[in-house]
Amino acid sequence: MSTPPPGKRFSAGQSGNPGGRPRLPDDVKQLARGYTREALETLAGVMRNDDAPAAARVTAASHILDRAWGKPAQHLTVDPVGDLSDAELGSELAAAVEQLRRLGRAGAGEAADDGGEAPPTAH
Repeated sequence: MSTPPPGKRFSAGQSGNPGGRPRLPDDVKQLARGYTREALETLAGVMRNDDAPAAARVTAASHILDRAWGKPAQHLTVDPVGDLSDAELGSELAAAVEQLRRLGRAGAGEAADDGGEAPPTAH
């Protein structure tokens, strides 16, 4: 195998983890599963404890529900880019990078001259 070029850990096309994530040994899984009832009872105790902080009670309830019913589906909204050519997509990305740079400079004390409205923020 060749030595990767300076600044790169792996050669092109080479995985950094070809075997994937190591499996958890079966005996460790079995040992952990032996604590399932006690863990659920602990979570239920925290959830029912009126003196526990509200955040702890909600977290305990959430963990119990996740294990009983699975985690809720996450809905994602994505702007379609399938109709853009590679050149158009590259241009859109370059414009977004430039806008972020202008905003960064504005945050560092320089005037923001983005020529448009402020981008939406995630909350």
